[in-house]
Amino acid sequence: MSLVNSFVNQIGRELGRDAYRSVMSPSASSKRKMQAAEAEIPIFDQVINFELLANDEKTFRSLANLVEKAEHTDPEDFEWNELFYELDNKIDFCKANLSDEYKDQLEKLDEINAQNFKFIKSKHISYIDSVILYFENKSVELSKKNMWVAAILTLFGFRPSYMGEQFIYTLINLLYIFILGAIGFNGWITFQYPTQFNGNLPSETPADIALIETMGKVMLGIPVGFYLLFLLLGLRKILKYKKEIQNNFDSKIKFETYKSELMK
Repeated sequence: MSLVNSFVNQIGRELGRDAYRSVMSPSASSKRKMQAAEAEIPIFDQVINFELLANDEKTFRSLANLVEKAEHTDPEDFEWNELFYELDNKIDFCKANLSDEYKDQLEKLDEINAQNFKFIKSKHISYIDSVILYFENKSVELSKKNMWVAAILTLFGFRPSYMGEQFIYTLINLLYIFILGAIGFNGWITFQYPTQFNGNLPSETPADIALIETMGKVMLGIPVGFYLLFLLLGLRKILKYKKEIQNNFDSKIKFETYKSELMK
């Protein structure tokens, strides 16, 4: 059981819950939060803190109550196997410390706990299957996009639409490129025709013309710099997208490994 627990501790509590939050509906999430807020002390903590009470009858009833509660353990809780492991220990503890008249009852309780373990385990494996399927579908969906096409479309501002982002980002990109193009065009014609596109600046002397040409270069250089930054940010998002594909694939492999350990 220690090997299974190591997998749970490594990927279960964080990766599994994150995956589930990604696939469950908002209403289901709200319901689970409400249930958590209204819940009493977690059963796992109750089992950990279980101890002998004033007499054997109260001790047995307390243990039987915990076994009954464990029957309703959430199979999406990655502490489920630790819970039943601890319950098994507490049952053995009571077998060693309660009087013989509870021997048969404790044996029956042990059987019920074993049945509950198998039931929750089957439910948990079904949940793991749904998580694996989610990551598999997500990886396939993301892999449909060609990164070279996305890189080319980045040049023209259409990358967001191609990669499934909101259309407003494509509009923003197009507006951004249009503004940079307008500034760059004005800089170019100012540099090429300083006497005609000089604004209110004097253009009588060679020094005046040189100043206008310099301003044209600056007006041309600024949008070029911002456009290169725009391309860099676009390529960064493409690399992030590729990393997301890999992360989904890696997560799928981890959960498949975790499931194979559970099935042993």
